[in-house]
Amino acid sequence: IYNRDPTFFTDWLDVGDVASYAFTGLTAARDYVMNVRAKNANGVSSQVVARATTLDGTNKAPLDFSASPLLSEATHNSFRISWAKVTGATSYEVQYGATNVNEASPWIDVGNVSSYIFTGLLPNTMYSAGVRAKNAYGINFALSATIVVDGRESHFIRTLPAPPGSAAPDSDGSDHEPYVPKPTPTPIHDTLNHLPPGIQVSNWRDGAQGQQVDHIGVGRADLVARGILNAVDVWGYITPGIEVCFAQQPGRIVFLDAAYMPRQLFDLSAYQRDGMTCATIDRAGTVVLLRGDSPPPIQPVAEPQSSQPEPSQPQILSDCEVWLWETVNFRESPPDGPVIIVTGLREWLPASEKQHGYFKVRRWATEGWISGDYVYTRGDCGD
Repeated sequence: IYNRDPTFFTDWLDVGDVASYAFTGLTAARDYVMNVRAKNANGVSSQVVARATTLDGTNKAPLDFSASPLLSEATHNSFRISWAKVTGATSYEVQYGATNVNEASPWIDVGNVSSYIFTGLLPNTMYSAGVRAKNAYGINFALSATIVVDGRESHFIRTLPAPPGSAAPDSDGSDHEPYVPKPTPTPIHDTLNHLPPGIQVSNWRDGAQGQQVDHIGVGRADLVARGILNAVDVWGYITPGIEVCFAQQPGRIVFLDAAYMPRQLFDLSAYQRDGMTCATIDRAGTVVLLRGDSPPPIQPVAEPQSSQPEPSQPQILSDCEVWLWETVNFRESPPDGPVIIVTGLREWLPASEKQHGYFKVRRWATEGWISGDYVYTRGDCGD
């Protein structure tokens, strides 16, 4: 081993018949040169040289973001994502995805800045974007950007329609044929009322949107191989309890969660209702009907036993964990207690109580409550 300052070589060290060796007791932030040679009873080989620099001793990735990044300044082919810089970051990476593609762009290193403009996009298309901070020691947790539309927070921003006289972009964002203006049709805002036969979406509120997609829109080869019978993409103001039904041959239903980039796959509990295969969702994403066995029919809901606590009373939990899929308020008490912090922590958290649809968890050294509308659960998490 060779240390540049002061300059010296250590003695050769026999480490046995191994393929690696860890040098210890070195100096932080120092350049080193290592020589390696092989030997046997008949002699030694020529040496090879390897070089490395030890870390400076901090060894910490950047801190997590304290607030959600923001989407803004949409044009017909671009939009901006902006964020608050975090301690320890030396640069930032951004990523975007279109709802009609189901495949996110690669992460782009944009340097030590606090905003970035995505360009070369398609007009009149819904996009999402995220950012993560990094340094020499790692990358923090990526966070999806948001925008407030009609008083509601959304993770999607729509590019503007292409202006008359401009070139119509291809799917790769390039311009070729001249744009020919066409009459603007009357916009259909309640797209969930205009889905094709075979798809029925119910229990939704104003602001929810949807469209049927094919195997290209689903965009996953593993699901294509399993046999896609039908699929619908749902976005906008999505509330818990929205029911999606397919009036087609029975099958299994899976869900591509739009809160992740690329979208994460989850199985949904499907059931039969009025000859349709149905499931419920509580967030934006793509609902896909696959070939498979018929799900069971709806079972009557049993009356609660008297031993169960009333909904207004806390339920003590002993085997329940929750995972946040959205940035939420961490409150002192449910359902409208003071907000301790806004958190987007992505890990399984043990829940000790449930009340008013909220789970009591511990984050760092503080206990608080998070809404059950924004978590995945596993284990026995109560009624």
